[in-house]
Amino acid sequence: MASAEHGADQADRGMRKEYFNSSGAGKFLPPVFKLLELAVAIVCIGLIDDPAHNSRLRVFISSRTVALAYATFATFLVFSVIYLFGKVIRDNFPWKLSSLLNLTGFILYLATAACILSDWSETKNRNYWPPNTQRMDFLCGAGSVSVVGAMFYLIDLIVTVRLGMKGEIE
Repeated sequence: MASAEHGADQADRGMRKEYFNSSGAGKFLPPVFKLLELAVAIVCIGLIDDPAHNSRLRVFISSRTVALAYATFATFLVFSVIYLFGKVIRDNFPWKLSSLLNLTGFILYLATAACILSDWSETKNRNYWPPNTQRMDFLCGAGSVSVVGAMFYLIDLIVTVRLGMKGEIE
Protein backbone atom coordinates (compact mmCIF):
# COMPACT_ATOMS: atom_id res chain seq x y z
CA MET A 1 0.00 0.00 0.00
CA ALA A 2 2.88 2.34 0.75
CA SER A 3 4.32 1.79 -2.74
CA ALA A 4 0.93 2.59 -4.29
CA GLU A 5 0.79 5.85 -2.36
CA HIS A 6 4.41 6.54 -3.33
CA GLY A 7 3.57 5.94 -7.00
CA ALA A 8 0.51 8.19 -6.79
CA ASP A 9 2.63 10.85 -5.09
CA GLN A 10 5.22 10.66 -7.89
CA ALA A 11 2.51 10.90 -10.56
CA ASP A 12 0.92 13.83 -8.74
CA ARG A 13 4.27 15.59 -8.49
CA GLY A 14 4.87 15.01 -12.21
CA MET A 15 1.45 16.43 -13.08
CA ARG A 16 2.06 19.45 -10.88
CA LYS A 17 5.41 20.03 -12.56
CA GLU A 18 3.78 19.98 -15.98
CA TYR A 19 0.93 22.17 -14.82
CA PHE A 20 3.03 24.83 -13.12
CA ASN A 21 5.82 24.68 -15.67
CA SER A 22 3.84 26.58 -18.31
CA SER A 23 3.75 29.83 -16.37
CA GLY A 24 7.39 30.15 -15.27
CA ALA A 25 10.24 32.23 -16.53
CA GLY A 26 11.19 29.45 -18.93
CA LYS A 27 8.18 30.26 -21.04
CA PHE A 28 8.88 33.98 -21.46
CA LEU A 29 12.64 34.56 -21.26
CA PRO A 30 13.80 32.93 -24.53
CA PRO A 31 11.24 34.76 -26.72
CA VAL A 32 12.12 38.07 -25.04
CA PHE A 33 15.79 37.48 -25.82
CA LYS A 34 14.91 36.58 -29.42
CA LEU A 35 12.98 39.86 -29.77
CA LEU A 36 16.01 41.77 -28.51
CA GLU A 37 18.32 39.84 -30.83
CA LEU A 38 15.99 40.55 -33.74
CA ALA A 39 16.07 44.27 -32.96
CA VAL A 40 19.88 44.22 -32.72
CA ALA A 41 20.19 42.47 -36.10
CA ILE A 42 17.90 45.02 -37.76
CA VAL A 43 19.81 47.95 -36.26
CA CYS A 44 23.17 46.47 -37.27
CA ILE A 45 22.05 45.94 -40.87
CA GLY A 46 20.79 49.52 -40.98
CA LEU A 47 24.04 50.92 -39.60
CA ILE A 48 26.39 48.89 -41.79
CA ASP A 49 24.54 49.64 -45.05
CA ASP A 50 25.75 53.21 -45.66
CA PRO A 51 29.49 52.69 -45.06
CA ALA A 52 29.41 49.43 -47.00
CA HIS A 53 27.72 50.64 -50.19
CA ASN A 54 27.98 54.42 -50.48
CA SER A 55 31.73 54.87 -50.34
CA ARG A 56 32.75 55.91 -53.82
CA LEU A 57 36.13 57.52 -53.25
CA ARG A 58 37.17 56.13 -49.88
CA VAL A 59 36.86 52.62 -48.60
CA PHE A 60 35.49 52.62 -45.06
CA ILE A 61 35.12 48.88 -44.63
CA SER A 62 36.71 45.88 -46.34
CA SER A 63 34.64 43.58 -48.52
CA ARG A 64 35.42 40.62 -46.25
CA THR A 65 34.04 42.46 -43.25
CA VAL A 66 30.93 43.43 -45.20
CA ALA A 67 30.41 39.79 -46.22
CA LEU A 68 30.88 38.56 -42.65
CA ALA A 69 28.57 41.26 -41.29
CA TYR A 70 25.75 40.63 -43.74
CA ALA A 71 26.05 36.85 -43.39
CA THR A 72 25.94 37.07 -39.59
CA PHE A 73 23.21 39.68 -39.23
CA ALA A 74 20.92 38.27 -41.93
CA THR A 75 21.29 34.67 -40.79
CA PHE A 76 20.47 35.39 -37.18
CA LEU A 77 17.71 37.80 -38.17
CA VAL A 78 16.06 34.92 -40.06
CA PHE A 79 16.69 32.53 -37.16
CA SER A 80 15.08 34.93 -34.68
CA VAL A 81 12.04 35.39 -36.92
CA ILE A 82 11.66 31.62 -37.33
CA TYR A 83 12.00 31.08 -33.58
CA LEU A 84 9.38 33.74 -32.80
CA PHE A 85 7.04 32.38 -35.48
CA GLY A 86 7.45 28.94 -33.94
CA LYS A 87 6.49 30.35 -30.54
CA VAL A 88 3.41 32.00 -32.06
CA ILE A 89 2.19 28.68 -33.44
CA ARG A 90 3.21 26.99 -30.14
CA ASP A 91 5.98 24.87 -31.55
CA ASN A 92 8.90 24.17 -29.23
CA PHE A 93 12.52 24.09 -30.26
CA PRO A 94 14.84 21.73 -28.38
CA TRP A 95 16.92 23.62 -25.84
CA LYS A 96 20.12 21.96 -27.06
CA LEU A 97 19.57 23.26 -30.60
CA SER A 98 18.79 26.73 -29.28
CA SER A 99 21.93 26.62 -27.14
CA LEU A 100 24.07 25.64 -30.11
CA LEU A 101 22.63 28.44 -32.25
CA ASN A 102 23.08 30.94 -29.39
CA LEU A 103 26.73 29.90 -29.02
CA THR A 104 27.23 30.29 -32.76
CA GLY A 105 25.51 33.68 -32.67
CA PHE A 106 27.73 34.83 -29.81
CA ILE A 107 30.91 33.81 -31.64
CA LEU A 108 29.88 35.31 -34.99
CA TYR A 109 28.59 38.58 -33.53
CA LEU A 110 31.81 38.98 -31.56
CA ALA A 111 33.95 38.22 -34.65
CA THR A 112 31.90 40.65 -36.72
CA ALA A 113 32.24 43.35 -34.08
CA ALA A 114 36.02 42.83 -33.95
CA CYS A 115 36.31 43.11 -37.75
CA ILE A 116 34.08 46.18 -37.97
CA LEU A 117 35.86 48.00 -35.16
CA SER A 118 39.24 47.03 -36.64
CA ASP A 119 38.24 48.53 -40.00
CA TRP A 120 36.93 51.63 -38.22
CA SER A 121 40.24 52.04 -36.39
CA GLU A 122 42.28 51.62 -39.57
CA THR A 123 40.11 54.10 -41.46
CA LYS A 124 40.29 56.59 -38.60
CA ASN A 125 44.10 56.40 -38.55
CA ARG A 126 44.44 57.17 -42.28
CA ASN A 127 43.76 60.86 -41.57
CA TYR A 128 41.70 61.73 -44.64
CA TRP A 129 40.72 65.36 -44.82
CA PRO A 130 37.90 66.29 -44.62
CA PRO A 131 36.78 63.21 -42.69
CA ASN A 132 33.37 61.73 -43.36
CA THR A 133 32.32 61.50 -39.74
CA GLN A 134 28.80 60.29 -40.48
CA ARG A 135 29.97 57.06 -42.11
CA MET A 136 32.64 56.63 -39.44
CA ASP A 137 29.94 57.00 -36.77
CA PHE A 138 27.75 54.43 -38.52
CA LEU A 139 30.68 52.02 -38.65
CA CYS A 140 31.53 52.52 -34.98
CA GLY A 141 27.85 52.21 -34.06
CA ALA A 142 27.48 48.94 -36.00
CA GLY A 143 30.50 47.49 -34.21
CA SER A 144 29.26 48.63 -30.81
CA VAL A 145 25.74 47.33 -31.35
CA SER A 146 27.24 44.06 -32.58
CA VAL A 147 29.07 43.74 -29.25
CA VAL A 148 25.76 44.29 -27.47
CA GLY A 149 24.20 41.62 -29.70
CA ALA A 150 26.98 39.21 -28.76
CA MET A 151 26.23 39.84 -25.09
CA PHE A 152 22.52 39.18 -25.69
CA TYR A 153 23.40 35.86 -27.32
CA LEU A 154 25.70 34.98 -24.41
CA ILE A 155 23.03 35.77 -21.81
CA ASP A 156 20.45 33.88 -23.87
CA LEU A 157 22.84 30.91 -24.02
CA ILE A 158 23.32 30.92 -20.24
CA VAL A 159 19.59 31.21 -19.53
CA THR A 160 18.69 28.52 -22.08
CA VAL A 161 21.24 26.06 -20.73
CA ARG A 162 20.21 26.64 -17.12
CA LEU A 163 16.50 26.30 -17.85
CA GLY A 164 17.10 23.31 -20.12
CA MET A 165 19.21 21.49 -17.54
CA LYS A 166 16.52 22.06 -14.91
CA GLY A 167 13.89 20.72 -17.29
CA GLU A 168 11.85 23.93 -17.38
CA ILE A 169 12.06 24.17 -21.16
CA GLU A 170 12.10 21.39 -23.71
